[in-house]
Amino acid sequence: MGNILLQEKIETLRNLADTLLHIGDRQDNVFVDDFTLLNKSIYDLINELYFQRGKTLEQEATLCLALLMGYSVSMYANPDDEFKKQSVLKRSRKILPTLPPSSVKEQLLVFCNELNNSFEIN
Repeated sequence: MGNILLQEKIETLRNLADTLLHIGDRQDNVFVDDFTLLNKSIYDLINELYFQRGKTLEQEATLCLALLMGYSVSMYANPDDEFKKQSVLKRSRKILPTLPPSSVKEQLLVFCNELNNSFEIN
């Protein structure tokens, strides 16, 4: 996958996941078909991007963040997805110490901490 195409797909996944995270904030109605299509789009992108690696450290961080966001909102989770989520979490923890300060690093750190806490509770 080319670098530009990869970046576009990462941004698409982040935007879709963010839309689903804030779907209740909207004032208009949410239709079941739209909700289902949004979830399926997120799930398909997660599966497409899971095996990819960022070309740069920043892109890898953005990819990990997008994947973790996607896994956090996906309603199609299965045991294999839990393994993949843990794998992305490990990838994220590995790159966090080497990332320069940025909003992506901050967001990734927040997601990693939240997921770590949820795994400890369960």
